[in-house]
Amino acid sequence: MTDWPMTFRCNNNCVSCILNTSVTSSMPDPSMEQIIGVIDGINPKNDYLGISGGEPTLRNELLDILRYAREKHPDLYIFLVSNGRMFFYREYTKKLADLNLNNFRVGIPLYGHTPKLHDSITRVKGSFIQAVGGIKNLLESGINVEMRTIISKLNYTHLEDIANFVGGFQGIDRFVFINMKYTGNAFLHKNILFVKFSDVVPYATKAVDILRDFDIPVRLYHFPLCILPKGYRTIAEGVTKEEKELTFAPQCKNCKVRNKCPRIWKTYFISTGKKEFKAILYEGKK
Repeated sequence: MTDWPMTFRCNNNCVSCILNTSVTSSMPDPSMEQIIGVIDGINPKNDYLGISGGEPTLRNELLDILRYAREKHPDLYIFLVSNGRMFFYREYTKKLADLNLNNFRVGIPLYGHTPKLHDSITRVKGSFIQAVGGIKNLLESGINVEMRTIISKLNYTHLEDIANFVGGFQGIDRFVFINMKYTGNAFLHKNILFVKFSDVVPYATKAVDILRDFDIPVRLYHFPLCILPKGYRTIAEGVTKEEKELTFAPQCKNCKVRNKCPRIWKTYFISTGKKEFKAILYEGKK
């Protein structure tokens, strides 16, 4: 996995950010030399380029970097994580579309189905309107969009509402529900953000059903398989982050689907115990 920040600056200040924005907002941007070196070192046969931040669209050279990456690696999968706000401006979105990147996707978080809920988490008034407008502009420009919700205590009971709202978009590549990692701002605010995986599951599975009814592909990230009903496990399988950030509970040792499990954020156990998880002793267990 090659994930690289373009900048540590951001025009949101999400309470759930995995970075401590009071520290990172003043950090210098990675140099162009560093970024080019990372792109040059990618093996496109078994890797991809993940572009993140901060908010990568605040990097003036972003479009030039994307152009270079595509010229260097014509078939490389490129994934850009953005808050979506810059794509509210049609001229900027058109410049991105004109690159004709192919094998390219933009991932944009939607924290709620209303401005009030979304903006309460980004802590920037108007961010919902810009993000939603940006998503629509990207879709109209033919750019693949992954919408995602990072789940916390502030929004987990609204996952069905979010799914119904998302159903109104045409052409979404996929939707992803993500159980959050408690680092940075999220660690500092864990008292208002933390929610147990098992409490999230009833809302998440109903939201998955809604999205399936809309024929929107859906994934569950960082949902240990044992907490999910059997019919939802396949969309949660696989490790999506570096293993050093993840762990198992002691009782996972004899689990029959351990090799398929996305595992558990190490930071999750800061706020709870490990009894929530139970080994699946045969794959037919519900």
